[in-house]
Amino acid sequence: MPQPVPARRLRRLATAALAVLLALLGAPAAPARAASGTWFYGTYANLAGTRDYHGYVPSTYRPGTPMPLLVALHGCTENDVGFDLLTGLSARAEQRGFLVVFPDQSTLANPAQCWNWPLSINQHRGWGEPSIIAGITDLVRSRWTVDPDRVYVTGVSAGGVMSMIMAVTYPDRYAAAASVAGCEYECDVLRLRSPDQAGLDAWREMGSRARPVPVLVFQGTADLVVAPATADRIVGQWAQTDDLALDGLDDGDVTATPTLVERGQVPGGRTYTHSVHRGPDGTVLIEEYLIDGAGHVYPGGCGCSLYGDPSGPDASGLSWDFFLAHPRR
Repeated sequence: MPQPVPARRLRRLATAALAVLLALLGAPAAPARAASGTWFYGTYANLAGTRDYHGYVPSTYRPGTPMPLLVALHGCTENDVGFDLLTGLSARAEQRGFLVVFPDQSTLANPAQCWNWPLSINQHRGWGEPSIIAGITDLVRSRWTVDPDRVYVTGVSAGGVMSMIMAVTYPDRYAAAASVAGCEYECDVLRLRSPDQAGLDAWREMGSRARPVPVLVFQGTADLVVAPATADRIVGQWAQTDDLALDGLDDGDVTATPTLVERGQVPGGRTYTHSVHRGPDGTVLIEEYLIDGAGHVYPGGCGCSLYGDPSGPDASGLSWDFFLAHPRR
């Protein structure tokens, strides 16, 4: 017999549904229409702990036809529904045809609802919070027809750090990853260790599953929480990791020096520098958006959220474009 939906869940899902409806009605890039897909929610538990989640299946989903999946990780003082409202990712899922799931950090695990990325247990495959997030990912894959080569992970702040950890610890699960105001693998806030060393550690963590993972990085130049130079540390770490993952050699196949740098501006909004790093075959492996004057915010995010910056480049749209260009190879 179906279990009743707890009142707290109903309120949270109603909030998320309203956010999708408003986003769709106000989105200039798509016809205005109400969301007609399927919301889902649940609780996942393993030996590492228990976490809630909610997600969205777009109306274009058809059983048996593989569809991409995005795993979205919120930041500190947020929850899964708040991150959905901030990013508009459920609305994007309806518009562009992908599933999305939002794991929710427990206040019992962290009173500020930060993902506990500084703990060593949460930096390795099969342990701690990475095992929970991977478990939620696999649960969604088991219930819907998901394309195994188009599963992606993104996050902001603490969620951005965790998205980088997930890309390192589960490169066989996630085809590509994005980080907004995040940090490199084994984040060294004191900058005592070089990005190259972090890249080597990440490659070693990948083990036999090592592969070049495409990564997209967003960072504001006026961020008072995450030092803007951290973006370059993420790029440096992944340049080293991807270089080693290509052939096991530290031979400069991928470098922290961009192959393309261009300036851009959001119409009526912020300016930014966009950098691209390619592999030896010309494939784009790393992209970075350094956004002038942006603080600790989600670029292009809803102004209804404390962490939204509508004047910034559209991180949700740019991320999905990046993901679509990078199925797992």
